[in-house]
Amino acid sequence: MVHDQAHQLARALKASREYKEFKAAREKLEQNETSLKIFLDLQAKQLELQTTQMSGKEVSPEKKAELEKIVGLLEFHPTVQKYLQAEYQFFRIMEDVHKIVSDTLDLRPLKTD
Repeated sequence: MVHDQAHQLARALKASREYKEFKAAREKLEQNETSLKIFLDLQAKQLELQTTQMSGKEVSPEKKAELEKIVGLLEFHPTVQKYLQAEYQFFRIMEDVHKIVSDTLDLRPLKTD
């Protein structure tokens, strides 16, 4: 029964406007080699900076400038902008679903107090 309801939820998500826009934006991004490269470069640079920060190291000004340069390129690539916006909207719904399930099941982090 739980699996059936999970599949029903997946179908509802797939039918949502946000998912359809995300999927269309992703397909458009994948078809544009230049925009896809810029997006993948942005993603790699963000991951690199996050990894550096999480390891307790300071991100160099050069690395920050590299990320800013890539972000600056987004202005000229509406395909990437639309994908990022659609991705944000869809994953916001996914986070909402996760929060609803977690709150309902009282799945909060353990406290060390």
